[in-house]
Amino acid sequence: MSDQHHHHHHEHAHAHGPVDGELTETQRLLKRLHHWIHHNDDHAANYIEWAAKIEAMGLVAAAGRLRTAAELTHAISREFEAAAAAIQQDEETD
Repeated sequence: MSDQHHHHHHEHAHAHGPVDGELTETQRLLKRLHHWIHHNDDHAANYIEWAAKIEAMGLVAAAGRLRTAAELTHAISREFEAAAAAIQQDEETD
């Protein structure tokens, strides 16, 4: 395996509605949660892809660990989704 590091660059060239400075704290949090969900799901897909590659190399146990990491990552995303839903529900009852 390579000794290169994976770097994340999150520049977005598309609009997200109001400028961040115009968002409430709650809106900023919801935006952040949705970003984390997308980011985690991208990572989980990458873990699954690598699990298949290394399983084909005979690294079955390591592949299983990557699949478990993907499942845990998806579980974290579902928690973020639940947090966002709870925030939206609280806003609707205010």
